[in-house]
Amino acid sequence: MPKPAKPKQTICPGCDSNAVTVFFQNRNAPAQINFLWETRRAALDCPRGDITLGLCNDCGLISNIAFDPETMEYREGYENSLHCSGVFQAYAEYLAEKLIERFDLYNKTIVEIGCGDGEFLSLLCERARNRGIGFDPTHTDEREGQVSDRIEFVRDLYSDRYADYEADFICSRHTLEHVPRPGDLLRAVRSSIGDRIDVGVFMEVPNARYTLENRFVWDVIYEHTSYFTELSLRNIFVREGFQVVNSYETFSRQYLCIEAYLAPIPGDDIAPSPQAQRPVTAGFRQMVDEFKAAYRQYIEEWQTRLRNLDRSGKKIVLWGAGSKGATFLNMFPLGAMIDRVVDINPRKDGMFVAGAGQKIIAPERLTEDPPDAVIVVNPVYKGEIAETCKNLGLEPELILL
Repeated sequence: MPKPAKPKQTICPGCDSNAVTVFFQNRNAPAQINFLWETRRAALDCPRGDITLGLCNDCGLISNIAFDPETMEYREGYENSLHCSGVFQAYAEYLAEKLIERFDLYNKTIVEIGCGDGEFLSLLCERARNRGIGFDPTHTDEREGQVSDRIEFVRDLYSDRYADYEADFICSRHTLEHVPRPGDLLRAVRSSIGDRIDVGVFMEVPNARYTLENRFVWDVIYEHTSYFTELSLRNIFVREGFQVVNSYETFSRQYLCIEAYLAPIPGDDIAPSPQAQRPVTAGFRQMVDEFKAAYRQYIEEWQTRLRNLDRSGKKIVLWGAGSKGATFLNMFPLGAMIDRVVDINPRKDGMFVAGAGQKIIAPERLTEDPPDAVIVVNPVYKGEIAETCKNLGLEPELILL
């Protein structure tokens, strides 16, 4: 007998409000879009799930109210590291230096939640003689020789079970948006801090406002259960008992960062009392509505553009096998037109794109069959891609997604 369908979540996972308005749907999307699939058949048969985005009109959080946790399993084989890119590595080094200075991270203990293979945590530890503890169920031994020996890795999801791991600083990059109920993670962090109001907390997430303003529908993926704006990110931190000291956009506005400490007890004059939750504005609701309409228009425009490219007879590849590229490839039947996807991460070479099935190749392999055009999925990397092509003796047309 088949399992009965699970009731869909109807409340906001951030504040438990039922004032949620649905505005976007994408059914049967690849659920594990950043897993490495070793065969085309495995990639085509990957787990799938529905995306139904809803805006909470109370706290401003956007979430996938159709998300089913059982479709996701973070384990070895999950690969979303961007540190192979010189552009991204330069940003990571800049961010590490800034955090070290801002939070006085010298000879301290740092916990990173969702550390991957420890590249960023290694920067924080090596540059200021810090000790690191990294939590991530997808961590592998493969790169341990390439990161700091000052780091201890725990191959597990972070939770209040690890409250006894005390730290002077807790950070997390691109993890909070994967947590079905983000407040659970913040409460676990609060539990580990105890009453030490001098422990700094830093988190970085994708910037939903940037996605909405630019109509980047390729940023909407099943793995992300929540989409934060500065408003909703601040609101959830305050709700969970933190004092927000700074929040800002970075990486060409694609990312959103927040810095916080525990909110002081009443009467404590070390820092001001927690900020009150700010309401969702009418202008933001309008932006959400416009995104829904723009989605249909954007898809139609790209369908026309792709048909014209196909008729031109040009050999086309897509550059970037991460979530943006995979989402784009799953939107259209492109198997015959785009059968190769380029990625500079060597761990992806020879693997296949979730849901769509295209083979992923290293840039050097383009010289075997040079493309006429390259679709660039993220404008941040356009210059780096152009330089790589030039060094390979290639001169394809670069088309921004």
